[in-house]
Amino acid sequence: MLAGQERAAAEEFVLPRRPGWLALVGRFVRRKPLGAFGLAVVLVMAAAAAGAPWLCRYDAEEAFRVANPAYLPGSVEPEERLDSRSGPSWEHWFGTDQFGRDNYSRVVWGARRSLGVGLGALLFAIIFGTTIGIVSAYFRGWLDMVVQRIMDSIQAFPPMLVLLLLVSLTERNLITLTMGLGFVVITGAQRIVRSAVLSAREDPHVEAARAIGCSPFRLMAVHILPNVAAPIIVIFSIGIASVILAEAALAFLNLAPIEPPSWGMMLDEGRRYMTSQPSTMLVGGAAITLTVMGFNLAGDALRDILDPRIRLT
Repeated sequence: MLAGQERAAAEEFVLPRRPGWLALVGRFVRRKPLGAFGLAVVLVMAAAAAGAPWLCRYDAEEAFRVANPAYLPGSVEPEERLDSRSGPSWEHWFGTDQFGRDNYSRVVWGARRSLGVGLGALLFAIIFGTTIGIVSAYFRGWLDMVVQRIMDSIQAFPPMLVLLLLVSLTERNLITLTMGLGFVVITGAQRIVRSAVLSAREDPHVEAARAIGCSPFRLMAVHILPNVAAPIIVIFSIGIASVILAEAALAFLNLAPIEPPSWGMMLDEGRRYMTSQPSTMLVGGAAITLTVMGFNLAGDALRDILDPRIRLT
């Protein structure tokens, strides 16, 4: 009798098996279909950026010297160049621009530039914004007041105005462009992190660590930073869309480096021929729209999953 009761008790308290990654992916797709679509778009763009040298038949600036061995750049007017402004075909899936360059290749190489600039800018902004937000919120007092007033003064200027000033005063290359875009995002990132740290620093485990004599650096790095990881991830996923859009806007205004290709430059070049051959403008605009929408949808889904207040409602 006792053996049967023990066996029944053991069977009653068996821990459920953890679902596999396929089950987790399926649950995410069912619960957040728009987020899953956005994540799929992001993964496709990331794969295109990573595999650009293998996915493209032509180089980003190639004017089909293989197909047109007699082609000499600058020898004829753009309207007379071989393969210029052709529509979609088997050879050129998205058509060609006014210089005879393959739009598909330029879109794929533009993904490498846009995602590279976006990732670099967000890493720069998150590293400095998180550091400023944690230090400011942890020590508070006069340090917090001075830091926040500096951030307020920077945030008082329109972001595009700050970007235009930065690109006008510095050399036009991808490094300065990335740092300038990251600088604009720092103020918003540190404000979100600061609000999360103000709540996390009062948690019981942080108070216990402070009571046993943990140094401020250890408290911030070990006990507070992991608790604000969720908003940092959301900042990264949503902020990168804004950075990609800002980079495209600067390229459209001819205020960004011309190499490698940019989706914003494709919009600027294609708008001049939007009535006769709109393929260049359409594929550049579609790439920007899909990528920004993908990051926004994925970021919203991550926010819902990582925020316990939303998850429990």
